[in-house]
Amino acid sequence: MAMNNHTLHLKYFREGTAGFGILLRFYRKYADVLTEIQCTALDDLVNEVFLSLSKTDFKTVRREEHYVLRAMKLHCWSLLDKALRSKHRNQRGVEQRAGDGQANTILETISLHNDTVTTELEGMELLTRIALFKGGVSTGEVHLLNLLIDGTGRSEIASTLGLKLNTLDTHIRRLRMKLSKHLRSLGYTYAALERFQQKTGNGIAG
Repeated sequence: MAMNNHTLHLKYFREGTAGFGILLRFYRKYADVLTEIQCTALDDLVNEVFLSLSKTDFKTVRREEHYVLRAMKLHCWSLLDKALRSKHRNQRGVEQRAGDGQANTILETISLHNDTVTTELEGMELLTRIALFKGGVSTGEVHLLNLLIDGTGRSEIASTLGLKLNTLDTHIRRLRMKLSKHLRSLGYTYAALERFQQKTGNGIAG
């Protein structure tokens, strides 16, 4: 049976579900920062993420639970990024008015939490950009990219797509070149891409 909003809420957003657990842990950790975007209660975060996921066409989703839980995390990190940028802008305004002139950068603001968050946030931002990148490539390339993001092994990908390993490697190399060019056009540096590659372990952005 196709997923509808009622089922989506029951399976992933109701208290006691894995999805609700993700949102609860995230909110408890970053509640103070999320107030920057008027997310002042857990219900605000739950509603925001549910509204986003309720627009999904689940007929095109292969692994429902994997997709939903990953999408929830992505949306959470996107909201945190938005909140941190807002906090940074506000701090910069205060510092400029005070004549300080030395506003913290966004990564310095993030580091108020810890270095791991910096790396994770970079990774989540990149995954968000990758999701947008999918709109500009072929259906076959989107399928390949999804398999790589899911961490599927080369042999399984080759079998799924009906390709020889050498041919698959050529497709992966071309896709990586397109993706890297796209990300660098958005201002991502080699260092950020390398950190993302090390974190995900899939090498799709290298």
